[in-house]
Amino acid sequence: MVKEIEALKSMYKQVFTSESGEKVLKDLEARCNFRNTIFVQNDSNGTAFEEGKRTVYLHILNMLEEETNERNRTTGNPT
Repeated sequence: MVKEIEALKSMYKQVFTSESGEKVLKDLEARCNFRNTIFVQNDSNGTAFEEGKRTVYLHILNMLEEETNERNRTTGNPT
């Protein structure tokens, strides 16, 4: 299971660090309200929907970050 997760993290990196992937990630950042409020006044379902979009984007970032952090731990590279 661990190898499968590591392989998946590697695939995320392959996809989202390409030129096209970086453009898609930037588009998702805007569409998923990563840098904006997700609160929808008087609409708890709307707020939950917006938070769901934001959570997917955060998952992608976490998969990319974990891949980078794991590589840095094994190589001793702090950046």
